[in-house]
Amino acid sequence: MNLKEEFYNRVEEKTWEILNKKGSNPGRQSIATTRGQQVEVVAEEILNYHPNVDFIETQVYNENVDEFSNIDLVINTLDGRRVYVPCSRDMWLGTSQQDRLQILWTKFKSEMLNNVDIFYLQLDDVNDILNKKFRKNTRRGVKIQSCVSTLHSEGLLGNIDTLWNKLDV
Repeated sequence: MNLKEEFYNRVEEKTWEILNKKGSNPGRQSIATTRGQQVEVVAEEILNYHPNVDFIETQVYNENVDEFSNIDLVINTLDGRRVYVPCSRDMWLGTSQQDRLQILWTKFKSEMLNNVDIFYLQLDDVNDILNKKFRKNTRRGVKIQSCVSTLHSEGLLGNIDTLWNKLDV
């Protein structure tokens, strides 16, 4: 099993372990919230084993990175970097996720992130959106795919394996 699969499976396992203790038939929002929390937990567990990670902070506020929310993980590396890692399931399926993508895209285009080492960690495989085929007249999906592709190639968005490689010295 590769790192991306291990990450996904561990998040799902922890999510359902928690939800099953709460009772049967959890609601959609309960599943999404629990899964989102476990993305952060499992990422921290896995990344603590990276040879270049010194220590990881959680729920850190930095106005230069995000004026409204705490950053899920901040990875301090042995080579002196401080990598801000907001976590989510994806940034391309639902409207609120696409809003997060649009904010990241706007910050990228305006060069607001030039002095910040940031990586948006996604649980779902980025290749799902990168390889998706759209009908000829699809505007929104094609635009989302293009933005994700650029952000991924710039090292600002991806999966746990991409983040792992980004942390290498």
